[in-house]
Amino acid sequence: MAAVTDKAIVPVVERFFQRPEIRGNLEFLSSRLPPSAEIFVAGGSIRNLIINLLHGHAPPTRDIDIFIGGLDREFSLSGVLSDQTAEPTDLKGMRWYPVSSALAYDLCLLVDFVVIDVGHLAPTMGNLLSGIDFTVNAVIYDFHRKMLFENGCTAAVRDRVIDFNSRFIPDKQLIAYRILLMGYKTGFNLSQPVFQYLKTRLDVATVIQLKGLFRAKVGKTMTTAIMSEYNKWCKYPTYNAYLADRKRLLQAGRPAASG
Repeated sequence: MAAVTDKAIVPVVERFFQRPEIRGNLEFLSSRLPPSAEIFVAGGSIRNLIINLLHGHAPPTRDIDIFIGGLDREFSLSGVLSDQTAEPTDLKGMRWYPVSSALAYDLCLLVDFVVIDVGHLAPTMGNLLSGIDFTVNAVIYDFHRKMLFENGCTAAVRDRVIDFNSRFIPDKQLIAYRILLMGYKTGFNLSQPVFQYLKTRLDVATVIQLKGLFRAKVGKTMTTAIMSEYNKWCKYPTYNAYLADRKRLLQAGRPAASG
């Protein structure tokens, strides 16, 4: 874990969290929580800021992922949001839709983060950061301390590569979904371990389930595009052949992915 001190990145992230609607929603949330609560914003919203800064464009940000530390497993997030528009998520959290907010907020107790929960790890920011799936997502903003921490995120974004940050894979269908969605959204190259995982670890039943999951989450049109890209990847005989074709597409001025 390292503090981010880059003089280009830090101000961009600070401005994002100082936007009145975002700061206001996070301050509202903080006011509803006990004084011991820690608020960590992780992953996509910050990743997209860095992508946009380094490459000039990024996937749209539709939600903010928040992990709340310093609280027991018995603490009720639904109770905190009882007068708000919110619904349970698949991973023991709550999806909150603040009034007049264009962004949703996905909240999860740190003790319920799947890597910490299943691995029986201490619910710390360090274990959260090391348990995030890919290096491009391994970045955390500590809302109370106003500090940014990463585990290789900036380098991964600069190199346009999707690589495993955590080797803990609790569900192969879920991690495959995350790989394919991340590749579609960013157009980044897969690392060799990620490429090999997709080629060798998914059986037919898992692929069928994966297609059904995509249809439920992103619709038929995007599912067709994502699964077409997956089928193409599976036909490359080697990782080097995959990279060579990606390079060829880039030189031809064609997008490597449609996300």
